[in-house]
Amino acid sequence: MSNKTNVRLILERLHQSSDIIAEAFDSSRIGATEENSKRITLLIQQRILTPDIYDTFQLRYSMRQFLNAVLNTNKLMDSSTDFSISFNRLDEYVNRHNDAFLESRDEDRQNYQIYIRDLINGIAGSIADELLHISSLVDSKFATVTTIAEKMKENEWYMNRATSILNLLETFSFSDIEQRLMGHRDLELSYDLLLKSRMIQFIETFRLILSKLDKYKYEFRKIEAQAKLLRKFSTHLNRYPDWTANDWSSNEELLDWMCVANPIQLSFYPDINDSSFEKLLVDIALNLPASKTISIYTRKRPFGILLDMDDAPVVKKEFSALEKAVNVFMNLATSTKEGMSARDWWINNPSMLNKVTEEYWVHRILSERINRKIGPEVRIDLVFKESKDFEGNVKVSDIVVSQGYANV
Repeated sequence: MSNKTNVRLILERLHQSSDIIAEAFDSSRIGATEENSKRITLLIQQRILTPDIYDTFQLRYSMRQFLNAVLNTNKLMDSSTDFSISFNRLDEYVNRHNDAFLESRDEDRQNYQIYIRDLINGIAGSIADELLHISSLVDSKFATVTTIAEKMKENEWYMNRATSILNLLETFSFSDIEQRLMGHRDLELSYDLLLKSRMIQFIETFRLILSKLDKYKYEFRKIEAQAKLLRKFSTHLNRYPDWTANDWSSNEELLDWMCVANPIQLSFYPDINDSSFEKLLVDIALNLPASKTISIYTRKRPFGILLDMDDAPVVKKEFSALEKAVNVFMNLATSTKEGMSARDWWINNPSMLNKVTEEYWVHRILSERINRKIGPEVRIDLVFKESKDFEGNVKVSDIVVSQGYANV
C-alpha cells in the first residue's frame, strides 16, 4: 500500500469520526457510548485520542496543537517556546478559576477548567516531545553536525537548555498548585494523572541527559586538543608538500626537544632457536636460584562403602478436573471422523466442567494445538468469521476436533 493510499485512508477515517473529534476538541473530553465506542477505538489506534479520567477520552496533544494552529487559537502554548510561560499561565488560570468559584460564576469556572486541563495536557506533551528531541540528539552524539567545534556548541547549548528546564521542573514540583486544586475533583485528577505522576520521570530523565552531556563535554575537549595538532600538521603539509621527516637517529647528539620525554626502557627475551644467544642463555641458566626441596604430599581418598537402597519412590502426577476433562474430550473427539464441537461438549457435560466458563474452555482446547504433538491422527479446525471492524482479525466461535491431519 502506497503512502498516498495510507493518507487517504486516514483522512477517510477522520471524516467518518469528525463529530467525535469536534466534540472532544470543544468539550475537552468525550465519553464512550454504544454508538461511538467502535469509532473511538479506531481513533485511539490512529493515535488521535488518548484516555482521560472518568472513563473518558481526549485529543492527543499533537492533534489538539494541530487544530489550534489551523484555527488560529491561543489556548495552548506554541511548540519549542519557554516552558516558564506555560507554567505562569497555568498559575494564573488556577487563580482565576478559584476566584470564579468563590464568586459563583459557574460559566467562567467551567471555561477556566477547560483551559487548565488543556494547559496541563500541553505542558506534559511539550516536555515529553522535548525529552524525545534532546535524547535523540544526545544518543547520536549530535550526528547532524560534523566538526568538533559545532558539536561543542551544540553540547553547550543543550546543556543550558536541559539545566533550565530541570530547574523549572524542580521548582514547579514544590509549588502549591496541587493544594489550590484540592476540592475540584476533575482538575485534581487531571493534574495527578497527566502531570504530577510523570514529573519524577521527567526530572530523572533530564538528569540522565545532563550527565551524558557533561561526559561529552570532556570527551570533546580531549578530541579538540588532538584535532588542533592534526590541523597544524595538515596545514604544514599543505604549505610544504615536499616535506619529509628527518632521520634523527643519525645525529650523534640529542637535541633539547628530544630530552623532554622520559626515556623508554626496552627489554627483550633471547631466542632459543638462535645460536647467537647461546652464551646469554648459559649465563641465565647459571644465575638461576637453587630450587627448594619440595615434599610431595598426596592425600588418598578413603574407600567407598556400598549401601543397599530401596528403589526411588515414583511420584504420580495427579491431574486436575480440567485436565481430566480435556483428556476425555480429546480421546472421544479423535475417535470419530465427524469431529466433536468443544462448545457442544461443554454444554452436555456440566458435571466435569464445574466452575469453568465456556470461553475459558474454548481457549483451553485451542491451546492443545501447541501442547499436543498434532499428527496424522488428530485434526483441530477453527470455526471463525472475519471481523468487519478490524482488518486482518477473525472471531473464533468454536473448535472442532476430529481424526486426520492438523488443519492450521
